[in-house]
Amino acid sequence: MLDYCCWTTYIAGAFVALLGLSQVWSVATAPGFKVSGKHVFITGGSTGLGLATAKKYAQAGAKVTIIARSLDALQKAKDEIQARIPAVAAHPVFIQSCDVTNFEGVQKAVADANKFHDRVTDHVVCCAGTAMPGYFLEQDISIFRKEMDLNYFGVVHATKAALPAMVARNEGGTFVYVSSGCGLISFIGYSQYCPTKYAIRGFADALRNELKLYNMKVHIFYPGNIDSPGYVQENKAKPAECKEIEGSADLTKPEQVAQSMIDGVASGVYAITNDLGIWVLRIVSNGINPRKNTVLEMALLPLLTVVQFVYVMYMDRVVDTSRHTRAKKEKAA
Repeated sequence: MLDYCCWTTYIAGAFVALLGLSQVWSVATAPGFKVSGKHVFITGGSTGLGLATAKKYAQAGAKVTIIARSLDALQKAKDEIQARIPAVAAHPVFIQSCDVTNFEGVQKAVADANKFHDRVTDHVVCCAGTAMPGYFLEQDISIFRKEMDLNYFGVVHATKAALPAMVARNEGGTFVYVSSGCGLISFIGYSQYCPTKYAIRGFADALRNELKLYNMKVHIFYPGNIDSPGYVQENKAKPAECKEIEGSADLTKPEQVAQSMIDGVASGVYAITNDLGIWVLRIVSNGINPRKNTVLEMALLPLLTVVQFVYVMYMDRVVDTSRHTRAKKEKAA
């Protein structure tokens, strides 16, 4: 009995030590957020998370470029960003109206931005995206193509347009791709949206590995629901079952979300989250990718696997209940 207690103590002690060492290693190897004088190119930069991110970069002394479709919205955003720029690092903000679904347009925007700032892009942050939830059976096929063109190919276009000059400069660089919690879980109402966010994950996973050839970093961000005009619009068309499964999670202000994303980049985290539930999802569906704290996540996996099982049952129960309710209404009619 004594030997058993001793071994248990040793194992627990070793685990705590490994946990501590893992955390120390993460802190010691964190790259930080050193962007003063660097050029950041942000898609979807006129509103919401994109605008909040641009403000954070500007405050840190970066040369900021934002693109979006509306020139009026861009001009307003530019004024807001420049109000945040420190006097000691007064780099003007470059704006350009651009639809990220058009590759030639994105190429021109990148080239014009590089010329304006007299510097090739250092950071590329892809925030442009939209969600148009609904029942698969009721939605036109054009919605599926539109979402893939904007949410996924917008990311591909920005990366493809910026990368060649970054490689030629040979000074490294950073790509940050905004996915969503829906890039880790999918359910009723999101058949047109989640696949686009899953696609971003596959793209980021591949480039995280490939761009090591050029000493570049890739990050993917899985944010929760953001308090933005886009979310308000999205909720108008969201099926009741979709809302029930999502729950009544509090919306987070874009500024807080942007700070979480930047903190993740500064810490060197590959898969960044800002929500407890999404953090759990990320752990159970990590794939063959770097983990934030391997020792901790290894210990949590057995419990989180049970949580995952229970939540699948809950999602299916919501839809089954809805089906029975519909059947009763049809019978009564």
